[in-house]
Amino acid sequence: MTHATVSFANAYRLDVEIADTRALREYGLMHREQLDENKGMLFVYPDQDLRGVWMKNTLLALDILFLSADHKIVSMLPNLTPCRRDPCPAFTSGVPAQYMLEVNAGFIDRHKIEIGQEVMLDYQHESP
Repeated sequence: MTHATVSFANAYRLDVEIADTRALREYGLMHREQLDENKGMLFVYPDQDLRGVWMKNTLLALDILFLSADHKIVSMLPNLTPCRRDPCPAFTSGVPAQYMLEVNAGFIDRHKIEIGQEVMLDYQHESP
């Protein structure tokens, strides 16, 4: 799996796994028992659109940040907990996004992340 670095205005950096294919995006962080504090997963989509997520088979509580094509935070879902019973609810970005960043729950509060904040990505998505 490809890795990249995501940097925030407070100079905090995350090492992220890249989920840039349909299969990788569908599997995401399912079945993971641990995610280190400075790690995450960046979901890369081919366009900017409403994004959905659910916590089926996800064992970790997560914060989810949705980013626009120009790498600004446009929506956030803090502290999504694992889904233990079917049917699992789906959550949406509410606004169009091209990227989705999954990190450990509490990240948004600990790093004072806000809507409109720009995020630096060293990942360059190549169009087919």
